[in-house]
Amino acid sequence: MFGLSRDKPSMVCIRSMLKKVSRHAAKTFRRIAPVLALTAATASLANTSFEVELDPYYSNAGLYIGLTDKPIPEITEDQETRVYHKMLSSITTVPRFMLFELSVNPLPVLGVYTKKNHRDFYDSFDIGGNGLNLFQALTEGFEEPYAASLFFGSIVRFVEPGEERKTKNKGFTGYLLSVGDKHILNNDLIDDDWYELEWKIKGDQDFEEKTLSWSLRAGLKNHSNAEITDVIYVGLRRNHFDAESESVSFTGNSDIDFKVEFAKTDFHFVQTSFFIDKKWHVPFTAKSNVSFGIGLILDRGKYRGSLTSSDNDVRFILRPSLKF
Repeated sequence: MFGLSRDKPSMVCIRSMLKKVSRHAAKTFRRIAPVLALTAATASLANTSFEVELDPYYSNAGLYIGLTDKPIPEITEDQETRVYHKMLSSITTVPRFMLFELSVNPLPVLGVYTKKNHRDFYDSFDIGGNGLNLFQALTEGFEEPYAASLFFGSIVRFVEPGEERKTKNKGFTGYLLSVGDKHILNNDLIDDDWYELEWKIKGDQDFEEKTLSWSLRAGLKNHSNAEITDVIYVGLRRNHFDAESESVSFTGNSDIDFKVEFAKTDFHFVQTSFFIDKKWHVPFTAKSNVSFGIGLILDRGKYRGSLTSSDNDVRFILRPSLKF
């Protein structure tokens, strides 16, 4: 992908890295397995499904468990504002679904692996000697290499008449608990037993001519590492592409992601991130597009002690891509 030559990781090294990820995921799973088992025991096994989603930045495997005998409801509405209204109207006080998910962030893991094991190759991506590294910018944007998550709430499935159903076409509204034991900063892996609790409403639509995904969330994240600040946060993301759209507006055929974090103890601002991606349709194709995304993470005190560095003040995100 990046023109690896003599520093190209061997298959033995890659297998070793995957084994480490598997061990950490198993360790995390054991921590919440009793909760999962207790809840699953009360659910109907006939109302379960297992689904996998692969993505360079966020891949996951999820076990969906219905807490009632009703299947996941379907939404055929495709007008964006009406979809949001349908999602908000699906909020219930009693959770109707549970989702257990194991996730891994492949490119951020690749960034950590490459910096640790192929430093000369990694340093060849330094730009201007000012702390900016292109490899880091291409793999930036996630604070953890992997996580285990437990979701309780409502789930809906988005369908388009006449089109094949896809796994990812779902919407979620409810509460999410995530745990892990590692933290990523500047492509360095840091020991940190963390947990995160958030309320969120999110959805993904991937149809023949267009895609739309969104997320609105608020939550808190606690760290066992004393050099990382415990935070509360709010975040907003919207990703849109329509092959038939000729719009050149700011929101059309673009991805916008914003998050702001405050210290949990005194609510002072500690970090914010902003990312925007613009897409261009490839002519004579159904939905292929070229995109280029750029963003930054601005730190104002989230890290302390040995983790304090001028390199943390501003970290850049670059994500060029070609999607078919």
